[in-house]
Amino acid sequence: MKKINLLFAFTVLATLFTLNSCNIEPLDPALSSQIDNGNPQLAVIVTRSVSDITASSVTTGGNITSDGGLSISSRGVVWSVNQNPTLSDNNTVDGSGVGSYTSSISGLVAGNTYYVRAYAINSSGVSYGNQVMFTTVVASNLPVLITTPVTNNIYPSAVSGGNISADGGSPVTARGVVWSTSSNPVLPSTRKTIDGSGMGSYVSTIQQLQIVPGSVIYLRAYATNANGTAYGNEVSFTAAVSQVDNSPALMTANINGIQYDNMKPFLYSITGNDVVVLNDGAPVGDTRYLKIQGDTSDNLGFLTEINLHIPNDKWVLGTYQLYETFDLSGPSYCQASLILPNVGGAPDYARVTGGSITITEFNLVTKRIKGTFNITYEKTGQSTVYEITNGTFNYGLDNSYFD
Repeated sequence: MKKINLLFAFTVLATLFTLNSCNIEPLDPALSSQIDNGNPQLAVIVTRSVSDITASSVTTGGNITSDGGLSISSRGVVWSVNQNPTLSDNNTVDGSGVGSYTSSISGLVAGNTYYVRAYAINSSGVSYGNQVMFTTVVASNLPVLITTPVTNNIYPSAVSGGNISADGGSPVTARGVVWSTSSNPVLPSTRKTIDGSGMGSYVSTIQQLQIVPGSVIYLRAYATNANGTAYGNEVSFTAAVSQVDNSPALMTANINGIQYDNMKPFLYSITGNDVVVLNDGAPVGDTRYLKIQGDTSDNLGFLTEINLHIPNDKWVLGTYQLYETFDLSGPSYCQASLILPNVGGAPDYARVTGGSITITEFNLVTKRIKGTFNITYEKTGQSTVYEITNGTFNYGLDNSYFD
């Protein structure tokens, strides 16, 4: 009898332990949404297969088999070059309600791989269908082009462009650049330039980025012909956070028939100084000169050097006559001096006989001075007149000016 009582007590304890364990085990959250408890749920939707694939468009859609007990307020598809696209990516809106529907996607890039999902919205939220992958056709009848790297990144503007090497057998009717804060920007878009038509290279000047300073921007050149729109490679850059133009100093000039496209102040890579203010310590009211120097080299034995001296009453837009440098302390004249390559062991100083300088920009916001110049000169001991033509300069008004 004592053994029976012990067996009975052990059985009761084991049963209580089992029941207690069942009571505290949590329900798997993944299963809770599958329980039919009469409450409204998200819609059930399937993504349709992709068809009619071209270089820039496809047809797809979805089939909503259940509205989850709530009306479907919006439906369509979402797509991206990244997997599992959502409504924050590209999307279509294709009506409302349950059932099957068709979605047309356009503005795609030839040869790109995309991911698409159908979506449906009810008051419980957004549900997505299965993901479908597709690759657009590589079209031979679209233009072929590349995107030019971005320069002059001075908020809110920037400069880029493109080079169209083939028109796809149909004239290019529109070209430019398009940009966005998302990768692979496409047309239609309000963030674009329109820069003429035809093949070849072109420059796109963006006046208003329409994007917050400091944002990462993705940009592509585009070209449109009768068959569609093609895009160049994507370039990215960070929009400047100020309007100061920090481009390096640059002077260009054709000196006696030889073109120089990368002239800078002497030892610029070491000093980093764009301009120098001469006679800066003179009494108030005395003339001060802004010195703009361009050297073809940092080697004194082989360089050609151009020095432009602009008095402070000429630090405004206008065209002014150039004279040989003779006095940088008193008279208010634009003056220039030249040093030619080393001849006979010493620099050869040429004599300026005429010329002019045009100030096209003097901007204290971007801290920049830009302009053009032409100079005639004679070499030492010679009467032949030589020319410097198509001269340009783009220099920063750095600390030497503002101090």
